[in-house]
Amino acid sequence: MLNRLYQLLLIFLIFSGCSILKPADSLENPASLNPDSEIAALLNAYRPGVDAVMDKPIAVVKDTLRFDKPESALGNMAADALRFRAALELRKFVHLGIIGEGSFKTYLIPGTLTLGDVYEFMPYENHLVILQLKGDQVIELIDQVASVGGAPVSGARFRIDADNRARGLLVNAEVVDLNKEYLVATSSWAANGGDQFPALWNAAGRIDLDLSVKDLYVDFFQGRSELYNETDGRIR
Repeated sequence: MLNRLYQLLLIFLIFSGCSILKPADSLENPASLNPDSEIAALLNAYRPGVDAVMDKPIAVVKDTLRFDKPESALGNMAADALRFRAALELRKFVHLGIIGEGSFKTYLIPGTLTLGDVYEFMPYENHLVILQLKGDQVIELIDQVASVGGAPVSGARFRIDADNRARGLLVNAEVVDLNKEYLVATSSWAANGGDQFPALWNAAGRIDLDLSVKDLYVDFFQGRSELYNETDGRIR
């Protein structure tokens, strides 16, 4: 019975084009699956309901939105969403938000943004994490962002010099205090060592929230209503 349910789920994900399955997670030859008529009927029965849910409108994309360096509108929104939601959940100020572009699978094109589009944009099952970093760790983190030419960051403003080092760093319009503790919102994947910012991996403290990053982006985009390609010069 368990094998039959697993087969049903796998076939549904493959046939529906669901992007949460990476190639390594799927069978070597999905085309070799031959669902019996009962499974095929069950899939067809569920498909209209799934399609109706995934087609739910979330926002309207006004411009093509891609990740770019040193900053981009899409990257800024991705980082802002983490920081703003972390502050809402903790009911206290959160200084920074950061997430690597590798956490996302697509870009956004003009038109109606649906729930399915957001799930394709952020297909992974990560949760929101708030890290506690000292001032020197924050400087190290932003230098790591500068070393890769920029990344989605919220709450910081700086420029990248010719040596790919961060200069003129301000966090919430203030010079970084080496003795101060800063709250940094990110994903569990980045905090667990899966991203390109090692400064996140040795935090002085950590708060894991039972909040899916995927659902967080649904709420953020829905709250914005319309999405434009506008940047604010936070990374120069």
